[in-house]
Amino acid sequence: MKTLLKRLNSLGAAANHDFCPWANKYVYWLKEPVGWFVIATGASLLVGAFLSPLGWTVAAGLFAILILGLGFPWLAVRGVNCQLVPKIKEIHELQDSYLELSVRNRLPLPIIGLMVEGYLSQPLSQDDTSDRVPDVGLAQVPAFSQATYRLAIQPQYRGQYPVQVPQIACSFPFGIWTARRPLNQVEPVTVWPMLIPASGELEILGKQLAEVGSGNRASSHGDFMGVREFRRGDSLRSIHWAQSAKLDNLIVCERGGPQKQAIELDLYTHPSLGSAEEVRENLAWRVRIMASLIDLAASRHLPFRMMIDGTSQMVPNAASGTRSRFSAWDKLASIPLDGLDAGKTGASPSISENLQTTRITISAESALGTTLPADQVRVEMLQPGGGGRRSSQVNVCEINLDEDIAEQLTHLFMEASRESYAA
Repeated sequence: MKTLLKRLNSLGAAANHDFCPWANKYVYWLKEPVGWFVIATGASLLVGAFLSPLGWTVAAGLFAILILGLGFPWLAVRGVNCQLVPKIKEIHELQDSYLELSVRNRLPLPIIGLMVEGYLSQPLSQDDTSDRVPDVGLAQVPAFSQATYRLAIQPQYRGQYPVQVPQIACSFPFGIWTARRPLNQVEPVTVWPMLIPASGELEILGKQLAEVGSGNRASSHGDFMGVREFRRGDSLRSIHWAQSAKLDNLIVCERGGPQKQAIELDLYTHPSLGSAEEVRENLAWRVRIMASLIDLAASRHLPFRMMIDGTSQMVPNAASGTRSRFSAWDKLASIPLDGLDAGKTGASPSISENLQTTRITISAESALGTTLPADQVRVEMLQPGGGGRRSSQVNVCEINLDEDIAEQLTHLFMEASRESYAA
């Protein structure tokens, strides 16, 4: 049985082997059904000329099919004007939305089988030119009409779409040839990474008096903290006149508030173990975790800096707020689905005791430097030491993508918070 299977595999490999690759450019058109109709028409003409007059009848019928099968699609795509505009120009992965397709038919006959191709298409791999085209089709466009249609979409992966110029296509009535033409007007849409509903309390209070780190910092504005004696340089507006008159000395109001703990978010795009689809999915989840952490920091008004493969992607000063969040998501959306070039991908950073900000690293490498399988992502959280007996603290979580990711991230934050308070 094994010998028979080997022979059948060898026979199948020989049958599918390309013995004449140089001839592909001459016979490639035979992959389209119209090529075989052309050959059949030529054969019918030869039959009619040398063997039987019946060949002329068959050739006429095939020729009529060719004229209709080629002429109507060609005329259909050139007789309409199409505009494609998204309802929302920035959406997240797997978020339901729709496109507005405006079609104007200038022909005196209805257009049947009109399609839009290539708006949300992405190649399956860097070496694969085939597209997963989410075709949307219109059953019929009436003659001399102008209408707007809603096309439902649900993007699967992040990116700036369209990657290539979308086209309108038509192969009605026989499907032997597909005519295509670029759309007249197309507006792009940005697909941000999907957000994971993670929650966690990041430390923002402490005893340090510094420009960075945790602690209550004195300031000329903020909450009232107490009173103190006047020092040279204090604003006259901060003088507490009632206490000054009572003590016969200038007393000022001390104000301030909890300063914000800056966060550095590092993402590394080196591939994990597994097939091409598994590697792509692993990187997609790493980017989604990164986007979720950015959303968590921005929602708490914590300044952050984003790093991708060791390269800063934000302004040098730590940023916070809605605009910085959207800007960071745009940077994440521009990461190729299969990752950056190998030469541009840096190694994961080593732990530094002199770190002044909290750093969260997302990668596909274990603590020993080995590559993790495709169903795991490593998240490392390093909190700087506060001086004295408190040293830098490291919390590591190897997230299992097959389980609840939000729960695992929340548990990591809780562990880091408990260790921080205990120290």
